[in-house]
Amino acid sequence: MKKTIFKYAGKAVLVLCCILSSVCRSDASTSVTFPDSWDVGQAFAIALSSHTPYEEPTVNWLGRTVSLDVEPGREGYVSYGLLGSYVRDVKPGVYPLDFEFIQDGEKFLVKCEVILKERKYQEEHLKVEDKMVTPPKSERDRIQKEARLTGAALKTMTVKRRWTTPPRRPVSGIFTSDYGFRRVYNGVPRGYHAGTDFRAPTGTPISAPFAGDVVLTGKYYYSGGSVFIDSGNGVVSAFFHMSRIDVKKGDRIAQGQVIGASGATGRVTGPHLHYALNLSGQYVDAAPLFETSITALLNAMQSEVVRP
Repeated sequence: MKKTIFKYAGKAVLVLCCILSSVCRSDASTSVTFPDSWDVGQAFAIALSSHTPYEEPTVNWLGRTVSLDVEPGREGYVSYGLLGSYVRDVKPGVYPLDFEFIQDGEKFLVKCEVILKERKYQEEHLKVEDKMVTPPKSERDRIQKEARLTGAALKTMTVKRRWTTPPRRPVSGIFTSDYGFRRVYNGVPRGYHAGTDFRAPTGTPISAPFAGDVVLTGKYYYSGGSVFIDSGNGVVSAFFHMSRIDVKKGDRIAQGQVIGASGATGRVTGPHLHYALNLSGQYVDAAPLFETSITALLNAMQSEVVRP
């Protein structure tokens, strides 16, 4: 694999190519960390780090530009990110991953690639009310309006990193339906399960896995009582089928804070919590993150010098 570094200096452009190789971070002035390959649907970590200051770091992935924070760390400065791909929308293949930052008054573009590998997810057959498979015409305007509202919430992009890993479990119940299941409702194939379902009797308190700000709440046709929380850098959590909502748009939420209670509202077969993690527009499998940290994730990646 090749990595290309573009250095912008006025109108002149210097293109420098180098072969990727693992390096010791202590030897690097500025480096990027990212996976050489990863499974479709799974979250991965990226980082930009340097011994010297830099500004306005971003990463472009699957058509979205992700704003990163700059924090002290790694014997200098570091920017962390969480990215992934939605199994419904993204096919296996090679995808560009581009870092940008300003350092010493110059703008740098580091072009990388990630190989997304196929991962097998199961199929799940569910029985629900017929109106939840084929909504009546009277509900279609409502559904479209709600889709626009939730779509806007998922596009939230703020710079300050409020997320930390591992996240807190929102409820203590076991997983009852995993991410990536192909849902078949009443014999009709539908989309892939975009989140993780937890066993949670109606009224079970729900805690925020990450700190953040509430960007949307509501009671919707499919997802029922819902809350969306922005934790920075494109990390947005969604909680569905809630019986009670204790927060409102604009509230600042601490990690572990109770935001409401589980229920059986919307398209459900029984009471539970549907928790979904959206990373810059991509729904990913949140379950593995409850057992790991950003450090452990980055240790599984490769680190490459971009400015020695």
